[in-house]
Amino acid sequence: MLKSHFNLQQDDEKELEETQDHKKDEEIELMAEELEHEQLEEDAAKEIIPSYPERILKRSEISIRLSLLGKTAEGDGYTYLKAACTGMGLTDITAVKSFQHLQFLDVSNNNLNLASLQAITELPYLVLIHADKNQLYSAALRTMKYMQVVIMNNNNLTSVWDVYQPELSTLEVGYNKIKNIRFEGNMPEIKCLDFRYNFIEDISNLNFPNLDSLYLAGNKIQSLIGIERLVNLRILHLRNNPIKLLYGFEEGMKKLQYINLRNCKVATLKQIKKLRVLETLTTLVIKGCPFMGGTGEEDAEVGSEEEDPELRVEVLAALPRLKRLNKGVVSPEEREEAKELMKQWLEEGENDEEELQEEQHDEDSNAD
Repeated sequence: MLKSHFNLQQDDEKELEETQDHKKDEEIELMAEELEHEQLEEDAAKEIIPSYPERILKRSEISIRLSLLGKTAEGDGYTYLKAACTGMGLTDITAVKSFQHLQFLDVSNNNLNLASLQAITELPYLVLIHADKNQLYSAALRTMKYMQVVIMNNNNLTSVWDVYQPELSTLEVGYNKIKNIRFEGNMPEIKCLDFRYNFIEDISNLNFPNLDSLYLAGNKIQSLIGIERLVNLRILHLRNNPIKLLYGFEEGMKKLQYINLRNCKVATLKQIKKLRVLETLTTLVIKGCPFMGGTGEEDAEVGSEEEDPELRVEVLAALPRLKRLNKGVVSPEEREEAKELMKQWLEEGENDEEELQEEQHDEDSNAD
């Protein structure tokens, strides 16, 4: 589960917003139902969609799956705040509406579709829903006042455009079929987006000024143009994408500390030098990239492969602020060697031969 911050303070000023949200809910829900129906028809044309026997959740089954004793949202007593109804083959969870104080609900590994999952929207204090491995073709739940974390990995989602929760902080939708990161409604509280192993190619439209963490491993991203808009980004995970060129990073990204480019296509030191503008970058993972002697392919990695110490020193000379490179902490010896190499580069004017080779590489990449 990804890190999130929960806030259940009552806010009377939001009553007008809730009325507007309700109207928007009706529109979004209608569009979501149409989208899910269209997707079902499209999938049915391609393959036979499995049908599941009706399995209705009982109140007694929820009662024995409660945990996390805590204060009620009103603060006037104690109750169980969490329920885990996982791996039960459920198709109907209407019974959860009887447990009005629930704040955390896990219904992973069932047979729920969007219509049956809508029952959770009648839980007034719910802040987290975990619904991995269900039959979801849309994530467009009706608006909830406190919903902050939505986790729907391993479903059949093709889009998130119809997702709208005004307090949403974390959205985790890995291992789906999503092609674009676009939302119809503005959600300024989003801090963490996880779109690992989807079909995303383009991130040029990203516009989440408060985003802290972005997970995009295992997609089809080639260009990072647009990443510069994420001025508060701290963690960027791009493992196993066909990224060759590191254009897009800018000085305005003053909080970016961690970048994972493992098994990407970065092949030259010149590209790595583009990360110099990131003054807070302390951890870089480039293992498996061609520059480090890898192939840039996920399946080709060797867990015990040795890193070339000379290449590590070159990277540290290019990015002297690093504290960790790949899985290894930078040693004092490596730091000293990197300083010596930096002096050598200054004396030699940083050999132009590599620059010329890289220009040709850029041209070849753009031609592809």
